[in-house]
Amino acid sequence: MLDKLPANQYQVSKSAWNYNMKRIVPVMILLGFLSCMDKFVPDNPIDPNNPNYLPPIITIISSPVEGETISSSSATFVFEGNESSMLYRTRFDDNNWSGWQNSTAKTFDYLDEGAHRFQLQGKYTTGDTSATIEINFGVDAVLGPALMFYPRRHMTTQGSTVTFQVIAEEVYDLTGMEMVISYNPAHIGVEAVRQGSLFTGFGDVVFFSEDQPGAGRLTITCGIWGGELPSFTGTSAIAEIDVQLKIQDDTTLEFNGSELLRDPNNDPIILLEVIGGYLQNL
Repeated sequence: MLDKLPANQYQVSKSAWNYNMKRIVPVMILLGFLSCMDKFVPDNPIDPNNPNYLPPIITIISSPVEGETISSSSATFVFEGNESSMLYRTRFDDNNWSGWQNSTAKTFDYLDEGAHRFQLQGKYTTGDTSATIEINFGVDAVLGPALMFYPRRHMTTQGSTVTFQVIAEEVYDLTGMEMVISYNPAHIGVEAVRQGSLFTGFGDVVFFSEDQPGAGRLTITCGIWGGELPSFTGTSAIAEIDVQLKIQDDTTLEFNGSELLRDPNNDPIILLEVIGGYLQNL
């Protein structure tokens, strides 16, 4: 039709046609795109808009089971999620949650005797989180009669002071004791030593401690005097020791092997285990 118009009208009409087409074509493309959007189905399995979407699910593969009492001071938890890209965080006892990590195993060492709790949560990289799994279990790793530090490990910083208890574990007819604790005086400073609760209520109790920081040697003597064959049976704290970490490194306090426990007949009580204390620098 444009070729039948006069030349001057033909040029005007052709320009108008080109101008209108430049405006119409993008609109047609956009309309076509929009009409297809409701047909788009995301194939990402962790996209909540995917009709086959599953929320994050975590499973513990191996660990102590709920209510179990283990005979080790170490416990390992191995777990997995329903997507390989998932991240995990853990919490032990009343400590803070860990950061989110891609590791699928967690080991806890230096576990103290008694009850413990492990918690686990997973999340997609999109941020969707799973339900929390919790396992409660116990530790009975020490065979008494024994002497041990509680806790087995303190996590602290240089210059900080923490308190250990020295525990008599599963003793029978204990009347008196003496022990020597060795430490590196360049690493540890003994700030104070106090009597524990072991002989509380027994009447005449003798408690004595001597610290020799130059030698890194702490001697503790404790016993009951008088009465009709007084003695203690069970598990309790002999002493409390406040110590300061002097260095930016890990260090230990150890029984030196001369520890001696006596019953009311002055016979020795044979120890089956002695467990020192560990200071871990953060």
